[in-house]
Amino acid sequence: MRLAGRTALHRSAVHLAAGTTPTMRELLLQLKVPRTYLLPEADGPLAGTEALEAAGIAVVPVPDCGHNIMLDNPEGFARATADALTR
Repeated sequence: MRLAGRTALHRSAVHLAAGTTPTMRELLLQLKVPRTYLLPEADGPLAGTEALEAAGIAVVPVPDCGHNIMLDNPEGFARATADALTR
């Protein structure tokens, strides 16, 4: 974000706050393909992950990362993604 222009950052924040209709979670739940949800391991179990698992979505914690999983732990992200694609 420190590299983004002020206008772009504002636009992004406004759209993120507004959300989407349907929500990203609703879209994920409606997909008819195998799905995997990656989250930072340090976050622990998040509210709602039980519903994802009940819908057949694999919930996979990735170690040593924060919100930007693929930037914070590229190897862990690649490993989790490869595992998901082989299921």
